[in-house]
Amino acid sequence: MIKNILTRFAKPVKWAILICMRIAIFTDTFLPQINGVVRSIVTTANTLARHGHEVAVFTINAETLSKSVRQKELDPLVEVHPFASFTLPTYKDIQVRVPTFGPALYQVYKFQPDLIHSHTTFGIGWEAVAAANALDVPLVGTHHGFLAEYLKHVRLDYAVMKNLTRRYMAFYYNRCDAVLTPSEALTKELRDYKLKRAVYVISNPMDLKYFSTTKSKERLRKKYHITKPVIIHCGRISYEKSIDVVVKAFSTLHEGGTDAELVIIGDGPERKKIETLCRKLGIERFVKFTGMLRGADLVERVAAGDLFVSASTTETQGLVFLEAMSLGLPVIGVDAGGVPEYVENKKNGLIVEPNNSKKLAEAMRTLVEDAKLREAFGAHARASVARYDADLIVSKIENVYKVLVRMNNTTL
Repeated sequence: MIKNILTRFAKPVKWAILICMRIAIFTDTFLPQINGVVRSIVTTANTLARHGHEVAVFTINAETLSKSVRQKELDPLVEVHPFASFTLPTYKDIQVRVPTFGPALYQVYKFQPDLIHSHTTFGIGWEAVAAANALDVPLVGTHHGFLAEYLKHVRLDYAVMKNLTRRYMAFYYNRCDAVLTPSEALTKELRDYKLKRAVYVISNPMDLKYFSTTKSKERLRKKYHITKPVIIHCGRISYEKSIDVVVKAFSTLHEGGTDAELVIIGDGPERKKIETLCRKLGIERFVKFTGMLRGADLVERVAAGDLFVSASTTETQGLVFLEAMSLGLPVIGVDAGGVPEYVENKKNGLIVEPNNSKKLAEAMRTLVEDAKLREAFGAHARASVARYDADLIVSKIENVYKVLVRMNNTTL
């Protein structure tokens, strides 16, 4: 019925198996927002466009996508279609859209996609399901994170709700023709909750050219007036990132006589709480909060550091780790989620027990006080991210697309 209604407004085109495809991306987080999911989607869209595909992004209307941000971060050939949405009262970084289906389906129908790729399981995600069914095109879903661990943001952080959320994730992705995840850990969770569709573990893509700098570390240290080893933490300042564990570990490091500086890049709902913790521990003079950074400012601030650290237990494949590694920084993470899949202990960094600030402080001390070890781990880190290059990763995604489009065309 929906297809018949849409046919009245747009002339259908014949399906064809083409090397270049028309790909519709659905997401409830996009530019100018700053987070790992956005960076992954933008990099994928840009690379697909560069490979000759036609790409359109259907997303929430978080705020006006300024020309400056679009010109700097998004390929001009990528279309963007924002739909009405609203902010959650309990967490302003989350945008919600109540599916209206009609307007969204019409816009997608005009684009005439060969395939739809959904990056969300909520409002816009169901519009992706409806559009794929109405247009008889394949639907791919990418599962980006352990969403049950984020329920505190909506005041639903209870065991029963976590269980229901994980079941809901599998329920949604069983509506897709194929599912992509960036880690084995995330795939296992979906399988444990009865996901039946084909799953492909494909890394998030990295634009290695974008996240690089020609400026030397010495020049950057002068720019930021750095006179001691710098530990970098980058990401949303939110409870699921366990930044309090990092701060407590840094305090222990200082109490032991190691002179260093902690730079926290990013912003979020827990910033005031973390700043208060720094003052309580008496380390506020040694901790700098930069706020949100993007582009060259972000790259250079990270590159000026000596090592990267995160205590987050909810990472599937934290792009902040890979970005730090691409700049030659050794990394410290915890033995949880997808972190052990890309942080090689005692090769490109160190892995410690989760939620253990003392062990984390020991790892920090090891790298802060041993410049040669930092250099060796950093060199291995830089080399190890080559396999995440956008062209390589997006080519794997394209292969999934092509198989699904070919199969769909043979049944039409």
